[in-house]
Amino acid sequence: MNKRRHLPVQSFGGEEPDPDIPALAAWAARQKGVGCDLLSFKVERSLRDQAGLDRLAYGGMYYADRVRDSVGGIRSGFLREEPWMSPESLRDDASRAVACSKKVWAVLPSPLQLKVEDGIFHDREDYESSLCNIYCLLMREMRDAGVYGTVIIGEQFSALERELLPGRRVLLHALSGNTRALAGILEVQNTLSLPTHRLRVIPDLLDAYEIRSLTVIDGKEQDFAGLLPYFDPEDLIAGGYAPDGGREYWEDVSAHAFVFV
Repeated sequence: MNKRRHLPVQSFGGEEPDPDIPALAAWAARQKGVGCDLLSFKVERSLRDQAGLDRLAYGGMYYADRVRDSVGGIRSGFLREEPWMSPESLRDDASRAVACSKKVWAVLPSPLQLKVEDGIFHDREDYESSLCNIYCLLMREMRDAGVYGTVIIGEQFSALERELLPGRRVLLHALSGNTRALAGILEVQNTLSLPTHRLRVIPDLLDAYEIRSLTVIDGKEQDFAGLLPYFDPEDLIAGGYAPDGGREYWEDVSAHAFVFV
């Protein structure tokens, strides 16, 4: 008789809606002696909603505002000077997140997802390299504040982003699972995450790349069962990217995180 095997559930962040005014006001009243703003609230709420997951993570595309504010030299949507770090708010968010989970991850839009135009270098490679290098410094600041790892998200990743950003605890995640983006990711890392509607590309990818672990975003039990011819159960992970936040979303992801073996 087959046994039901639980799969680990990992967060890849998501999009946090704005709170209603009474909820925000009540939260702000409890923030005595600490710096905070709307994004601080969203970080804390998103992690509270993920209680019980195997890996918690805060951030998403909405977090681009925080990252832009942490890169000096940006004015009116253009990079006007050699970028420098202004990481205080990032560190504050990291400290707030670590208070919720000791091995919390951060989810950052990729440098090119910030939609900042080059107003200084006038050379694409120099421009991208400067943003990637400042990202690496900012991620180090976050790790020093206790963040365990970082997921970089986007639709596509440039060659320089793939070269300069990934590391031991820095992963790339293509939100829509475009085949070209997935192949580019597998050039630099052997773990992959993708939404269920892109699972059909797995056999072709396995012909060309080694995939040591696969995370299925919004996977159901039938999705995981269909992967058993290609992966051992211990190499499968249930993942989520909350489109609208909320505890109910994560409860649903967790409810389907199993396979019969």
